Parts: sequence; C-alpha cells; structure tokens
Amino acid sequence: MRYLMIAVIVPIYNTEKYLRETIDSVICQTLSFAEHIRLILLDDASTDGSFAICEQYQKQYPKQILVKHYDTNQGVSALRNEGVRIAGEMGDELITFLDSDDKLADDAMEKAVQYFDAHEDVFVAAIGIRYFDAYEGEQRLNWRFEKTDVVDIKKDYTYPHYYVGGVFLRHAVLDELHFDESLSFWEDALAVNQVIVSQGKYGLIAGTHYYYRKREDESSLVDTAWHKKERYTTLLSSGYGQLFAYSRKKHHRIIPYVQYMVAYHMRLMMMKSKQSIIEEILSEEELAALRDDVQKVLKKIKVKYILQIPTSLPIIEGMLSMRAGKQVRAKRVYKDNDCVLMYKGVELARMSERSVKLFHIIEDEESEFNGMWRGRFCTPIYAMKKEDYIFAEHNGVRINSEEFICRKQIYILGKRLRCYYHAGFAIAIPKEWDRAVFGIHIAEADADILMNEIVFNEVRLIYFEGETEEHDEFEIDRDDEKDM
Repeated sequence: MRYLMIAVIVPIYNTEKYLRETIDSVICQTLSFAEHIRLILLDDASTDGSFAICEQYQKQYPKQILVKHYDTNQGVSALRNEGVRIAGEMGDELITFLDSDDKLADDAMEKAVQYFDAHEDVFVAAIGIRYFDAYEGEQRLNWRFEKTDVVDIKKDYTYPHYYVGGVFLRHAVLDELHFDESLSFWEDALAVNQVIVSQGKYGLIAGTHYYYRKREDESSLVDTAWHKKERYTTLLSSGYGQLFAYSRKKHHRIIPYVQYMVAYHMRLMMMKSKQSIIEEILSEEELAALRDDVQKVLKKIKVKYILQIPTSLPIIEGMLSMRAGKQVRAKRVYKDNDCVLMYKGVELARMSERSVKLFHIIEDEESEFNGMWRGRFCTPIYAMKKEDYIFAEHNGVRINSEEFICRKQIYILGKRLRCYYHAGFAIAIPKEWDRAVFGIHIAEADADILMNEIVFNEVRLIYFEGETEEHDEFEIDRDDEKDM
C-alpha cells in the first residue's frame, strides 16, 4: 500500500443523531483503519451530545482519532481550515472531508488509494454522490463517473464539480486549499474549484460513493441556505466573483470551465420553487439589486456556455434576457411537422417532445363544459396564443378543444416570463374512445404538431380548488432540487 495515511476531516455541530453512523462508516472501511486512516473530529461548540460521542470513540481508538473541541462557534470553514492544517503538519499523504451527518461507502478509501496509485499526475479527485434518508437517488452529475477517469477542464469544461464531500487531495496541493470563512455557503465549491482551476484537471473515482444525507426537516446547511438573504447577495460577489478573479489570476481570463460551472449553478436561483422564497426574504429594492448583480455575473459568461446548460427553456431565456438587459426569446422554426426552438443556431427544444395533460371530467351541470375532459398545455417552451388550440385524434377522427381559462404564470426573479392564460382547455371525448393522440394547432404557422398519447383510464385525476393547484404537474427542473 503506497499511502501510509489518509486524513478524514469531520467538522461537527449538533449532529449526535447521525454522528455514530458517520464515524462508523470510516472505521469500517475495507482499507485498514488502524494502519492507513486518521480521523480528525472537530467539534464546533456543539450543545448536544456530539462532543461526548467524539470522546468515546477517541478513547477506543486513541492512535487513529484526534478530537478538538471549541467553546465558541467557529463556522464550518474555520474547522475545515484547521483540519487541513493539522493533516498537513502530520504529513498525511491524502486528505478528504466528511460532513458529520453523511457517510462513506465502505470501499471509498481503498478505491481512492488505488486511483491515486494509478494516476500519479492527478492531485485532486472525487467520488460520486448518492442521497439517502429522506430522499434516495443519484446526484445529477454522477454521469461523469461513467465517461472518464480524468477531467481535463480545458477540454471537458462541461464537467463541473461543487461538493467538497468525497473529494480527495494529495498533500502537495494543501497550500492551494483554503475555505473562505466569510462565506456561509458555496465555500466548499469555491475552495475545491480553486484547486481544480490551478491544477487544470481533476480525477473521477468510479465504483464507490459519498452518501449525502437529505434530512426530512431539510435542516442541512445546503437546504437552509436557500432561505438566507446572503444566498442572493454575497454569493454573487464573494463566491462567483472570487472564482472569476482566481481564474484570471491563474489563466489571465475566465476560462470556459469556470464560466460554465457558474452558469450551471446560477440556474438553481432561477427555478420555479425558489421564486416564492426569494419574494419572501427580499424587499423590492433588494430584488432589483439582485437582478443587477445577476446581470453583472452573466455578462462575464459567454452566451454559448449558457446555451449548453441542461435545463428548461424558460431558465435559458431568463438568463439570456437578464444578461442582455432586454427580453430574449428562442426562435420558433417550423419544419418536419414540428416546432423547433432555436437560439443562435442551437436547438433547445422540440414541441413534439412535450406533453398535453388531462386532469378530470368536469361535473358541473351549470357549466357549458359539463361532461368534458379538463386539460392543460403549460409547457416550458411555449405559451399558447388565443388562436391556438389542442386537438385529439383517434382512428382518423379528430376533435378540437375549447378554451378553458388558465391562470398559471412563470416568474423568475420577480419578472414574468410566461403567461399561460390560453393554455387551459376542455375537450369532449366520445365514451367509446379508450385513448387518443393529442396535438397542438399553432395558428401563426398554420401547423398541426402531434405530441403524446393518453390512455383515458390511466389518467391520474387531479382536482383544483379555485386557483390553488396543490398537485402541480408543471415544474421547472424538478430534479435540480437535489443538486447543490
């Protein structure tokens, strides 16, 4: 075994409920804990039983576990910096970070050692992330671990990395690693990416995982950060701004990797689920200032990198609009019985890939729509016009819908991006039809575009009370909720 010691740095604050599971995941590694692992437990003035748990484990493993307790709260960045200092002074060949409510796969350390043995020119590498507890699943960027083992950020600039959890670094680059203690979030992404930008590459260790706990009460630092005002103020200048400055320092420009990874991260702020939070915690003046700050950041990012972000069209258009300081919309090109959304020659979406939604049969004898199916076509890529309509086809027979007013709208950072007033419909489906293919007639092009087939007895019935839509079938980038 080439590496004699791997230091695992664990900052701790009031996590007695999870801490034993975290520590045990390190002790039970397939790599010998007694011979190759040093566990650095840093308790940040916990008021629960966390420190006592640390002391219990230290008594059991006095040679492998180092415990340090603080009487006053220092913050996670200060603790990580102290852990790096301790590991550096002890000469540990590799270091990694583990949050005190997360855990490592039992072969994570062994896989890391094998990776660095095989890649002597790589100084920082990461393992994939899986979520567990309240939510289970793969982190959105885990596809990277199936495609390559070394990321050259000049060539593979669409391979961003954000988390410090599950990152392994050689002792030789510890001088480049520093966590900004003035930041309460994104400090890990900034620190790790400063090393990555300096090195020009990072490794991907396949076949093992870092397990990130998604708590039922969403009380993790990542989850609660969205409800802090600083998330929408200091992040842009102190987080993104510092990374831009570091890139210029190292490469005399903001390299494509940095532009893309900042744009990829900024899309989270544009998500539908974040808009109500932003409106709640920011005043009108602060919201206007946020839009100005977002524009300043986006002006440093080339349009082509924004267009490459895998996200919904409203977010792309919203980012382009804020960057330009005016409304920007994708161009609709009608060809091959389809409507293709394009911007600067880049295809962003196709109408034929969208879906019409049916909710329920209207039961109101006083309504002109009584007995008809209620539905909606609130696609992110298009807001229906008054002259447009939805139709259904079955065995060569076609039935057109009638408009049923919809009041859904999309706002991004206080600016309306879509109004779906004409997107609701009611349609009379013959009882003998068991299914139908739905499509849209777009009047401006006199085009009929077929979309999805619906089997009527498989429709999940959804009822709305007034304008309150508790079961919202339309979300912008729903999967991104689990990102970072």
